[in-house]
Amino acid sequence: GLSAPPAVPLTSSIVCGHMLCAAEEFPLAGGISVTSILCKGVPQKDKSTLCDYDLFGSEEVYTEALENILERGQIRSEKINRGTNVECEIYSLHPSIQKPSLNINLRSIEPISYSIVDLSHPRQCELGMNSICDEAVLDHIPYSRVFYHCFPGAVIIHRGRRYKIHSMSSPPAFANPTAGYRCNSCNLGAFAKPTNVQYSTNALSITLITVVKQLQRVELTSSSLNENINDKHLPAHFEPELNSGCLAGNGVVTVKRTVHGYKKLSLVNRIELSRSEITLPPMEYDTNALWIDTEASVLAELLPDYDKGVHALSHSIVAVAPLFVPCNSSDIDCDHSHYGCTRVLLFDVRAGGAGTCALLWRHFFHPDGVLKAAIDLLSECPLECDQVGHYKGGCPGCIQAVPCINFQQDLSRSAGLLIARRMLGRIEKTALYQQNCEVIKQNSNANSPDKMKAGASYDGDNTSPSVSTPRNNLRQKKLDRAADLVSARKRNIVVGRESWPTDHASSRFNTAVEDIENEANEIEPFSPKGGFI
Repeated sequence: GLSAPPAVPLTSSIVCGHMLCAAEEFPLAGGISVTSILCKGVPQKDKSTLCDYDLFGSEEVYTEALENILERGQIRSEKINRGTNVECEIYSLHPSIQKPSLNINLRSIEPISYSIVDLSHPRQCELGMNSICDEAVLDHIPYSRVFYHCFPGAVIIHRGRRYKIHSMSSPPAFANPTAGYRCNSCNLGAFAKPTNVQYSTNALSITLITVVKQLQRVELTSSSLNENINDKHLPAHFEPELNSGCLAGNGVVTVKRTVHGYKKLSLVNRIELSRSEITLPPMEYDTNALWIDTEASVLAELLPDYDKGVHALSHSIVAVAPLFVPCNSSDIDCDHSHYGCTRVLLFDVRAGGAGTCALLWRHFFHPDGVLKAAIDLLSECPLECDQVGHYKGGCPGCIQAVPCINFQQDLSRSAGLLIARRMLGRIEKTALYQQNCEVIKQNSNANSPDKMKAGASYDGDNTSPSVSTPRNNLRQKKLDRAADLVSARKRNIVVGRESWPTDHASSRFNTAVEDIENEANEIEPFSPKGGFI
């Protein structure tokens, strides 16, 4: 129903396409109800009918999305007369756009998707790999997952039947990640054939995450460390002492993922049989993220499983995130590095960002927040996996409940629990956490503890509540636009390589699976003439 919470936080990039479909049926009117437009004399804000602000998330989301589609010329404005000297402005679909619903993907907001095509289908046999027959399509997979599941040589299962990927189309050099009209017009193919091989495959990948812009941050001063706080769950004194400095931040990161090979696993005992190398272009995109320091300078030398503990803590935070924001494991991911770790980093899986990390950020600095829930998950596994010998890697009931590109390896619940408790001790001594505690005490009679005082807002940069003034509202709007990566959308996302449009090679990965299995060195890799921008 309309009152059900959305599965993904609504942002302007998500609702743009849906507003075009709505404008085709009935003009967009913003805060004016439909009944007041159809019937004269009805109040402009009729509480019995939902307005566009309510249907598309909020007034801010609606206004920003409306500005984006107006700039692209996809809607037009007109003024109507609602009575004596009463006019209102409405927006309808531009006549040049016909049936926008055919170009809006309801399953994914990514700009590129792949269709898994069965080459053994009679219709597809006639076409080969030059085009895709709709009747031969087994399933669709977004670009962010295709190189992990449908790489050349991968074994997949569809409706109980095993298929082997033989080749796949190369993605374009650039793609516009702005969700909306024609947001998923680039549909490529991964071509598969039925097989009877007795092994499964797992991709081997490398992920590089680079912070390109910090929007908010929280610092821990030396004077705050000396203050005593009443903590009922954690000891007031830590050994060694807690570090001061920059504790956490959120902003824009560049995620670069590269699948460089895969390994074959036996279907009987899951033992690794062999490994093969493949050459695929890296996936690179900008998205929202948040990060928290883990005191690597102190704990790395004291904890033998420090890197495994950071990895386990990252898994636990992703596992409890749906308790605080509307998301699932496919909306948010973490940095799965298991060596040289210095921070816990979470980012939106979708290119351009869906706003999940931006919503999750505020729940770190509240009593009984995200980190407290992660500590409870690490300390009390529902399946009691810590009762099995000296095993520390967790189970599907706790830290293995989220997908992992390292296949749930290099995890330590005990080390992650110690790192999480020290991290919570540092967070509780920040000025932002203390301010939120005071506001909650003042609003103790409210229904929700997360409800803030009206007219005041908090973020990681402020040490005091900011009064709702035109200047502060304008500043917050600029920060929201920056967090929504509007500038990143305008310059597009690098998904391939610069020289692909001018390559003389075939437009597909001419990767013979038989050569991969026999001798990986015989595969002729691409020789890019350009590079990433």
